[in-house]
Formats: sequence, structure tokens, C-alpha cells
Amino acid sequence: MKIIYYYGKDTSIYDSLQNIIRIKNKFILKKIDVYKNKNLESNILILDDSFKGFLNFINLFSKKSKNNLIITTKKENISLSSIEDLRIFIKPIKILDLYKEIIKRIKKDEDAVKVTLNKSNLSLINPHGKSLKLTEKEFKLIELLLNNKGKELNKKNILFEVWGLKSEKVGSLDTRVLETLISRIRRKIRSVNIKISITKNINGYVLNSQV
Repeated sequence: MKIIYYYGKDTSIYDSLQNIIRIKNKFILKKIDVYKNKNLESNILILDDSFKGFLNFINLFSKKSKNNLIITTKKENISLSSIEDLRIFIKPIKILDLYKEIIKRIKKDEDAVKVTLNKSNLSLINPHGKSLKLTEKEFKLIELLLNNKGKELNKKNILFEVWGLKSEKVGSLDTRVLETLISRIRRKIRSVNIKISITKNINGYVLNSQV
């Protein structure tokens, strides 16, 4: 399930969203300290203006993530026109409208990852029919990430699914082999212009579209 992150001191927005989530159960909402967690490029992040350095931070964040930033603010004249695809909610906000915006962005991310896997010859096919040959481990990893679109998978999950290692034996494998495998896949993906990327986030690895 997709994880949405929230940062701000206004707990009323966070609490109201959690009340809706308990009923609809479409995503997970977590509080986060944006200054302690740097790997936020592919996440949907809700930023409230109730923290120091708000404007400076969103300008820095927007350079990395152009499509997944939602702002809640009291400032009606806030000027952020340079940030692409930004949605600003002026307080007091309608919490259902915020919820619908989050759902829309989740669906956009999921719909944008449009590739096909051919298990018979271990290949990845882009929307134009161009095929990319993969090794068995590369294929298993992409298949695993595609089957969990938008969900972050930690190293233990990946090492178990791709290498068949149980939790107690994960330490016996140098986990740099995972980073090496992902690096190799990234190079291959770029070579055929497939608009997906494997990103390392707070809780693990996730497959995303490249806009």
C-alpha cells in the first residue's frame, strides 16, 4: 500500500486524514521529519506551513520532485508558480478535497508505470514494443517491484524473493550485490528509454514512473 508522508505542526490535518483512512483504507499516512530524511524524491509529501524555513524547504524539495508535493497553508498570496504541478490548499481546508488529491496522485503514479514483462525470454518491453533483455535476477527484481507498484520493499524482502534467502541468512550475503544489481538495471533501462526508475526511499526500494 502506498505510503504518504506528512510534515508540519498542525496535527488537525494529519488526524482528520487518518480518520478517513480508517474507513477507506486506500493508503498509509506517516509523519516524517523532512530534515532527517533526505530520500523523498519519489514520495507524495504533504507539507504544512507550520514549521520554520517552510518556503526555503519547498523550493529545495521541488527541484527534486516536481509532481508529488502538496502544500497546506494560511497564506493566500503564497507565490510558488515556478513549481510544476503543485496543489496548494488554503486553510481552513476541506479534508475530503485533500484526500481526493492524494488518491488522484497515487493513481497517476500507478498508471504511468506501463511496461510489460515477457517471462519466456526474460525481457522487459516498453509501450512502443522495444524489448530489453534481462538476466534472471534482474527479471525477478523488476517483476517483484512491478507487482508491488508504489510500495516500498526493504532489503530483507528483496533478498528473500530474488535470492531465496530467509531472514536469518540475509546477513550471509553481502547486500552490496543488491545495489550492484539495481545499478545494472538502471543503466539498461536508460539505454532503451523506458520511463521507469528504481528509487531508494526511507523504507526501501520502489518502482516509479519518470515524468
